[in-house]
Amino acid sequence: MLAWLPLLVLFVGIDEELKYVSIAWSTAIPVILATTRSIADVSPKLVELGRVLDFTPLQRVSTIVLPAALPSLFTGLREGLAAAWQSLVIVELFASFEGLGYLMTWGRQLFQLELVIVAMLVIAAIGLLLNASLQYLERFVQPWKTEDPHGS
Repeated sequence: MLAWLPLLVLFVGIDEELKYVSIAWSTAIPVILATTRSIADVSPKLVELGRVLDFTPLQRVSTIVLPAALPSLFTGLREGLAAAWQSLVIVELFASFEGLGYLMTWGRQLFQLELVIVAMLVIAAIGLLLNASLQYLERFVQPWKTEDPHGS
């Protein structure tokens, strides 16, 4: 994403659209790859079981494919969320007049190290909060999942 930023600034400009385009660009690939991989990795035996039980295609997707694909799907969403947050901060660092990235740049230019450090801490805290929200959503959507791979 960082390598394409100068070209995106030329085509899109330094405005909100640049943030939207960069976030979409950096997020799309991990989410699309994880989604296709998670659906492709569903056991063919489970899909065949749905056929044997005479499930409709919608029932097969909602009862078999989606629950089986959710763990990998959430991994892709977590990667996409991290990429989106990083992309937003990078765009604000290099091509914006507002936001936490701009605040860090402004603090650096004024030699106010404390402002830069506070902005870094806020960026980290928001990133942790976004990740925790996604973990909560993952636990809510998958009530059958009892093991906790993160040990919390």
